[in-house]
Amino acid sequence: MVIREKVALAAFTTIKIGGKASYFIEVKDHTDIENAVKFAHSLNLPYFVLGGGSNLLIDDKNLDIVIIKPTINEIFISGTKVEVGASFKLPKLVHILLEEELSGLEELSEIPGEVGGAVFMNAGSYGREIGEVIDEVEIFDGRSFITLKGKELNFSYRKSGITPGWIITKVVLDLERGNKFRMTRLIAEVKRKRRSTQPVGERTFGSVFKNPGTKSAGFLIEQAGLKGYRINDAEVSRKHANFIINRGNATFSDVTSLMEHMQKEVKKDYGITLEPEVIILKGV
Repeated sequence: MVIREKVALAAFTTIKIGGKASYFIEVKDHTDIENAVKFAHSLNLPYFVLGGGSNLLIDDKNLDIVIIKPTINEIFISGTKVEVGASFKLPKLVHILLEEELSGLEELSEIPGEVGGAVFMNAGSYGREIGEVIDEVEIFDGRSFITLKGKELNFSYRKSGITPGWIITKVVLDLERGNKFRMTRLIAEVKRKRRSTQPVGERTFGSVFKNPGTKSAGFLIEQAGLKGYRINDAEVSRKHANFIINRGNATFSDVTSLMEHMQKEVKKDYGITLEPEVIILKGV
């Protein structure tokens, strides 16, 4: 286990914003995870589990924190059960499942994050949520490694029963046998829809706000006239209003100020308070 100091975090996020963490530890197995948590406790510092950084906004001040970055990438397939490490990239997983003709995650093929983060927030797309196919999740709860059944986690819209600070190590998926042709066609349609409606390839962290009900957050923000609204280099996407793009040198303050403005305008027009979907890690 290698402990690095003063590591810049912007490179680990898709929006490319973030200051330096006091300590940064990559962990590859149970022993590493236990030792990393003990290290944080020994310094009386909080720790944060960093996944793929695709749904994350980090303060650009220096953070007196221990970042724990799992690098657990194993995958084992037995029948329709798939055991996969928390750090496995979701698009890569969907591609492997396609080759194995195992269906259940095609709609999530364009989500750029890792399996652990997807489970933590019950990531979803085009009517499918990852929680629907979770059989078991192995977690380090700060004291020991435990295995929870999917039904114990009470998955709901962008939520799971996994407590912040718990470290997901591996996930067991319960999938169905699929038809490769139909799966390929669905994956292609998801790709077409996403790339025609969302700012793919831009520096962004995905959906800013959760959908509040029958009206999508993107629709409400667009109706409030905010597409293209900009605070310095942070801009509401002109393609999809529920995305914020870093146009160059956007700061944490630029993005959070823009989020607050979006919330204020939607609240003023519709009486609805938008709840952030992005995870925000603030300095202390």
